[in-house]
Amino acid sequence: MSERVAGVVVLYRPDEEVVENINTYITSVQKLYLVDNTETSNHTIVQALQSASERVEYIHLLENRGIAKALNEAATRALQEGYDWLLTMDQDSRASQGMLSDLLAVGDTYASEELGIIAPRYIQQTDETVIPRHGIEEVDVVITSGNLLNLKAYAEVGPFREDFFIDYVDHEYCLRLKLAGYKIIVNNKVLLSHKLGNSQNHRLIGRPVVSSHHNSLRRYYITRNRLAVLKEFGPHFPDYYKEQHWLNVKELIKVLLYEDDKLSKIKSVFRGYWDFKKGNFGKYRHD
Repeated sequence: MSERVAGVVVLYRPDEEVVENINTYITSVQKLYLVDNTETSNHTIVQALQSASERVEYIHLLENRGIAKALNEAATRALQEGYDWLLTMDQDSRASQGMLSDLLAVGDTYASEELGIIAPRYIQQTDETVIPRHGIEEVDVVITSGNLLNLKAYAEVGPFREDFFIDYVDHEYCLRLKLAGYKIIVNNKVLLSHKLGNSQNHRLIGRPVVSSHHNSLRRYYITRNRLAVLKEFGPHFPDYYKEQHWLNVKELIKVLLYEDDKLSKIKSVFRGYWDFKKGNFGKYRHD
């Protein structure tokens, strides 16, 4: 595939490490959009990012408008400027050597018009062992970081759902792409280390258990948005529905067994359920 590739990094209160992370893939893309959700920008870091390469374009949203808004901002500009793919990265993610070319190599197996997203295999930083996998596989959903988004598919399917604000933005979009006939592909050759929340390892009857330790606000978004995705897409993706329904139960148990601030998190789960039922979406506003 000889394609034009832009990239986007969604920033929120970044520290110096983000510069090192970006340097692992800045030369692999023709343009890199830095979309900043930070209320007040850190000028030192911004200057370091902008001076790193002439490929960088900094976009400050002046407030936290959520990951979907940031992704839409970059995807719209990339489309207007004639790019074919958009590499979506978290500010704390690093690219492995040759990641972009290995992702694009999927085009040797699939026609580009079939592809909605090409993703790496995600390795949790809390994983005690990593089971080797090989080849290319089709999946229902992937997380945002490290993906190549087909911008032609984006133009057809439409923008990311901004009223979700953060959690399940990626799942909702993947399922929407699949319903439109696009494939979500994982190249297992490409590994990307990812940390889920403030994940910690625990033990239950001698067996390893990982709990995310998301704060109560994230519990609210996860609950509300997950239920919305299951309602809309569950009938079309029964295996996904079963997996996510069971995940609701498991996460609640882990909160009760291992996490701090239990009462606040349980209240947030019920608040998320209530707002889902009432159809209240967007950024959470405190009472």
